[in-house]
Amino acid sequence: MSLLAEYAFLHRYLEFLQSCGVPDPGQYSQPMGEAYGEPHRAYHNTTHITFMLDKLAEDMRSGNIELSDREQKCIMFAIWWHDFVYNPQAKDNELQSIVAWENFVDQVSGTSSVLESYKIPVSSLINCTISHTLPPSDPGGFLSPVLASYFLDLDLAILAAPRGVYIAYANSIRSEYNNYSIMDYRNGRTKVLKGFLDRETVFLTSTLEGFKEKTENMELVARQNIGWEIEELESGRLPQN
Repeated sequence: MSLLAEYAFLHRYLEFLQSCGVPDPGQYSQPMGEAYGEPHRAYHNTTHITFMLDKLAEDMRSGNIELSDREQKCIMFAIWWHDFVYNPQAKDNELQSIVAWENFVDQVSGTSSVLESYKIPVSSLINCTISHTLPPSDPGGFLSPVLASYFLDLDLAILAAPRGVYIAYANSIRSEYNNYSIMDYRNGRTKVLKGFLDRETVFLTSTLEGFKEKTENMELVARQNIGWEIEELESGRLPQN
């Protein structure tokens, strides 16, 4: 990541913390840049976070999603923190990211309580990314189906990107798992991709009232991209331009 890109990424996070009323936010920005700038990250890096933030901003502008200020901030915190800890060989990245997020809230709470109300709902959103499904119940009433579904769809929105962007994403995922043999990677990746196609809908919001028409094109493009990658993998190839 270039110094200019790193500055832009950190400045965006700093501005967000300021908008939430976090005192002296500058002291908290550097760890975020260090986490998403780790050299082993080829996809789960600043590009992924920026893509999600940009998609959220565009959906808000276009009216594809309507969120209160609090809901939007919940999603933005979840975007920033959901992959804060990422090791392709680990099985508990999401749980460790939740720990890091809650430690951050506790740290800020030493001088201000402005983030306390976000602590549990953001942790719940990050926890949903473990299985990428909605929790069976939300007894605390912290997450609405729309909020959770939309956040999970943001995390997968790259599946509906233009083919060139999708190819770059697919190759980046392979780079993160380059410790696996090509055969093992093809088998594992194909299983994951077929799991998406086996779902009633790729995107969870597609099943919610008022969202079907808004997500029809995303569903179509995502299934085309996924089908194309599966064909490449099953033909013994890796995605290439």
